[in-house]
Amino acid sequence: MRANSLVPVLTGLVGCNEYDPQGEEPIPPVIFNVYVPPTPTNTDSYEQIQKPQVDILWVVDNSCSMAEEQTGVANNFPVFMEFFLGSGLDYHIGVVSTDMDNPDHSGRLILAGGVRWITPETPDPEAVFAAMSQLGIGGSGNEQGVLATYAAFELQTEWNKGFFRDDSAVHVITVSDEPDNSPSVPVSLNEFGSYLNGLRADPDMVEYHSIVGPPEPEFPCDGVQYPGLAYIQLTNQVGGIFWSLCANDWIGALEMIGLDTAGLKREYFLSERPVEGTIQVTVEEGGYTIGFDLFDEVTLLGDYTYNEPRNSVTFLTYVPNPGAVVHIDYDVLAEVERQ
Repeated sequence: MRANSLVPVLTGLVGCNEYDPQGEEPIPPVIFNVYVPPTPTNTDSYEQIQKPQVDILWVVDNSCSMAEEQTGVANNFPVFMEFFLGSGLDYHIGVVSTDMDNPDHSGRLILAGGVRWITPETPDPEAVFAAMSQLGIGGSGNEQGVLATYAAFELQTEWNKGFFRDDSAVHVITVSDEPDNSPSVPVSLNEFGSYLNGLRADPDMVEYHSIVGPPEPEFPCDGVQYPGLAYIQLTNQVGGIFWSLCANDWIGALEMIGLDTAGLKREYFLSERPVEGTIQVTVEEGGYTIGFDLFDEVTLLGDYTYNEPRNSVTFLTYVPNPGAVVHIDYDVLAEVERQ
């Protein structure tokens, strides 16, 4: 406005002389942008699809205090098998002990009923598993479940040959009432977690479940004197189900782990970082859309948790059935907010 109003005044002063305004730059008007773009939103959708193959390794503590726990696993194993019998899944189920001092164990699959692992063709799989998992209580008191698991994958390649398949989902289930005493050689705890996370191209295909002593202050309880912190750390790092031995509910534990190992996912990874408090979870199943609530640690109510380090949503008790579609809506965290 200021530059334009000066033009006629200057013209009158110079009379007939030519006036060349070239070279004068008009001052651009100041424009206030009152429009603020909305926060971008995102929707991640996942269809519940069962994996056709799964290899399940049970790691069972066989030290002197484990008689009751071994019996609990064996007696309730039929609950676990309900999700496999007649499912059409191609599964391998095997057992190793936490004893790395005995060369007959040390990550070697336990032979029972003439087989090293259970398949859909195994007669009476419950009885075979009971023989595999009830290892007795004469094993080493220096429990090394992490190293035994690594040995089952990498050190016992001849004895365990054929158990782990290249294209199968992999689940490890550790049962112990003591802490892990594995050395950091040949693999440290963090290195083993990274090893498991890199075992398959799809991280959802590998999980580590732990039925162990809980963190403080829940123990001691029913003979559980120490927390299984290393096992719990692997569960958090790799993904899987943690079940406290203090809960003493084997049916609940084997039911939840059975669902998960049968390929029915409970954890879903987000493609972007969400703004805190904006996540909305719904599931399309059987012609209906069902809404779910975030778990509240104060009221202890809710259906799912959000794990920030893993950037994932995990259902606590509900498991979508095959064919169900999970939708996760959220506001996307801006790049500047992430730093």
